[in-house]
Amino acid sequence: MPSPDRTSDRVDEAAPPPAGACAEWDAGDLGCGPLVLELRKRLRAMPGELLKIVALDPGAPLDLPAWCGMTGNTLEHAEPARHSYWIRSKTDWT
Repeated sequence: MPSPDRTSDRVDEAAPPPAGACAEWDAGDLGCGPLVLELRKRLRAMPGELLKIVALDPGAPLDLPAWCGMTGNTLEHAEPARHSYWIRSKTDWT
């Protein structure tokens, strides 16, 4: 169970997905390692923008929020049942 000070990691799955994704990427069944390496490359090329990702890997519902929390990118919305995640790229990649 997440600690009370980690509420920012939670995403309201009942809320509608954010509008205006700049790009969409179907990652298919890429596993965690290749998935986050390619995700980093894509997000780095679009600072401040919103990317919709479709990820079929069974670990994605846990891996993507954790990765966003570790890297400073923002998971704006998640629909794990539809394998869909909206991630806003951080603006500072230095």
